[in-house]
Amino acid sequence: MLSRSHSHYNPNPQNPAFDTVLVPQGMEYKTVRQGMGKNKSKVNIIPIPVGIKPLTNFLEQWQQCPDFLNKLPQGLILMGLGGSLSKKYSVGDVILYKKCGLMDDSQESKGQCNHFLTERLFQLLGNSTFMGTGITSDHVICSAQEKLLLGKKYQADVVDMEGYALWNWSQKLGIPVAMIRVISDNCEQDLPNLTKAFREDGSLQPLILARQMLKNPSNSIHLIRSSLTSLRVLKEVANKISQYE
Repeated sequence: MLSRSHSHYNPNPQNPAFDTVLVPQGMEYKTVRQGMGKNKSKVNIIPIPVGIKPLTNFLEQWQQCPDFLNKLPQGLILMGLGGSLSKKYSVGDVILYKKCGLMDDSQESKGQCNHFLTERLFQLLGNSTFMGTGITSDHVICSAQEKLLLGKKYQADVVDMEGYALWNWSQKLGIPVAMIRVISDNCEQDLPNLTKAFREDGSLQPLILARQMLKNPSNSIHLIRSSLTSLRVLKEVANKISQYE
């Protein structure tokens, strides 16, 4: 049986370790690999499914793999795009999570990301990076009005669909986690309803995605433009992380 506690990890405050980067599959994963360039061999870059349940299932299967059991990750970085829940943040802004919560009625499920690893990444990424709080949803938040309401309700800056699932799993194994999100849509930006475009396993259905976007061409064009901007920034972030030593 796999067993590991926080006592097994003794971080060096001057140089906390990480060896694994998790990125939502698709364009985000491809972009991060491109950004890492020749240095991607230094870390394990893993594509993950989108959504709380699909990611939880993926992680539970991953931890049974021989490579994982033989050598547990020293530290994890979750990278990807996210939606802004605050007027303070615009498309292309980089947010490092101090903590990540679950979007539920209790509002009690919030976990702290690893302080040493987060601070080191903040120094590495530069002053243009913001520190904030993330909240994880089990569906795409499409309405600008809902984004603003969620930001106030949960005192959160960014919404994603994977963060809390990874944090919750990693805490059971004592593996340090840091999370980076690049804003792909601002809090005043309505999105096409993309929830139906995702399969139960977290993968994307291109035909349904195209159909949903055609139903609302104006918001879809806006999303495509903002996503291209945020992906360029995500690539730059990946390049900076690749220089981490």
